[in-house]
Amino acid sequence: MTQWEAWVVTALGMGVVFIGLVACIAFIQLFSRAARHVRWGEEGHGHAAPAPAPSPAVEAVPSEPVPAEVLAVIAAVLEVERKLYLNRPGSRVTIRRSAPQS
Repeated sequence: MTQWEAWVVTALGMGVVFIGLVACIAFIQLFSRAARHVRWGEEGHGHAAPAPAPSPAVEAVPSEPVPAEVLAVIAAVLEVERKLYLNRPGSRVTIRRSAPQS
């Protein structure tokens, strides 16, 4: 391969990459403009209407503090969940305290 052929191959390669980048920019602009004209609704794309939150049957009353043993168990469960799921963003653990039985 001569020096001239090497320069031609280099120029062609750089030209193809440059044209590809310009095409990517054009497609991104095209899709963003098209997305502005699509009506997703109030909730947005892919979201159903949220269900209304159930009203609590019992009014919340101040109660005694949580015992230390219960807090230790909760901390252990949270640590196991954290290690199992590796702190994935968006993952949640919900602990609901049941109403005292009368």
